[in-house]
Amino acid sequence: MGTYTTRIIAVTLLVIASSQAQAKNTESNQENPRQRPCFSSIDTNGDGDIDLNEFSSHKLPHGDHQTVFNTIDSDKNGIISHEEFVNHKPPHRKNRREE
Repeated sequence: MGTYTTRIIAVTLLVIASSQAQAKNTESNQENPRQRPCFSSIDTNGDGDIDLNEFSSHKLPHGDHQTVFNTIDSDKNGIISHEEFVNHKPPHRKNRREE
């Protein structure tokens, strides 16, 4: 077998291995989506409610803090209660294959 053929086979094997590793990584990310923080980790002062200042101190995967806060604060009283937090269902991102 010539040097050229050996190189082509080696590159092909590397591409296949790389593709398989990337597919496995993508698959594991889909199986373990980002976990939602617990209420107590956001309620930093421990008063049983989350105000906008507490909420704003945490990073969001998308959206701005005020808009997301207003969505969760269903009774619009300016605080997120434990019940509102638990009952809120975050929107799901569309799978790129479905688009």
